[in-house]
Amino acid sequence: MKRLLLSALLLVSPLAWHPARAAEAGAAASCAVSPELLEDEPGFPNLARRLKAGQPVTIVAIGGASTAGAAAGPEAANSFPSRLEEALRKRHPNGAITVINRGVPRQTAREMLERFPADVLAHKPALVIWETGTVDAVRDLDVEDFAAALKEGIDTLHDHKIDVMLVDMQFNPRTSSIINFEPYLDALHRTADLEDVYLFRRYDIMRAWSDSGRFDLVGVPAGKQAALAQEIYRCLGDAMADAIDRPAH
Repeated sequence: MKRLLLSALLLVSPLAWHPARAAEAGAAASCAVSPELLEDEPGFPNLARRLKAGQPVTIVAIGGASTAGAAAGPEAANSFPSRLEEALRKRHPNGAITVINRGVPRQTAREMLERFPADVLAHKPALVIWETGTVDAVRDLDVEDFAAALKEGIDTLHDHKIDVMLVDMQFNPRTSSIINFEPYLDALHRTADLEDVYLFRRYDIMRAWSDSGRFDLVGVPAGKQAALAQEIYRCLGDAMADAIDRPAH
C-alpha cells in the first residue's frame, strides 16, 4: 500500500499549467508569490556575506524526487535547484554560484541525514536547502522521529557554520486528500521556529497558486506533464531566489 501511495504521488505531482492564463498574466505574474509567504525572520548570514563580497558560493540542495526533478524529465537543468542557480547568477553576476543537486527519490528525512557527510558537508556549502517530509508522511512514520532527524541535521549544519533553508512538501489537492501531511508540516514549522532557521513554505505557495487559478494542479493534459512540471520548478527556483535575497531585518 505504501509503495502504491508513493507511485501515486509521483504520478500526480507533475503539475498542470494553463498556457492561456499564463499568457494573459505574463510569465512574471505566473510565478508571483505573496510577500508574506516568503517573509520570515531567520536569514542567511554566511551566504549573504559571500554574495555581497562577490565570493564563490556553493549551495547544496538535498531532498527527494522533487529536488531531483523527477517530474520534469531526465534533464537535470529542469530541476528547481538548477533553476535557482540560474536565477541567482542573473541577480549576482559578479560571483561564481553553484547549486549542487543531491536529490534522491523515496528517502525519509533520516535517510537523507545519513547522506550528509558525503553529499553535503564534503562540498563545504554556504547554504543547504533541505527538502523533506513527503516520504515520511506517505509511510506514516513517527512524527517525533521525523522532528528529531530534522533537529539533528540542523545542528550538524550549524556546527559547520552552514546556513539552512528547510523546504516543506508540494501541495496537490489529490495527494493532500489521501495523505495526512499536517503533522509533518507542523513538525517542520515547529522545528524551524525552535532552531531559528528559514522555512520555504512550498506547500502554502503552491496552494495559493492553485486557489488563485494561476496553476491547475490536477488536470494534467496527456503528454504535457514534464513541460508543466518544468514551469513549476522554474517558478519555485525564482521564489527561492526571492527568499534568499530578502532584505535583512
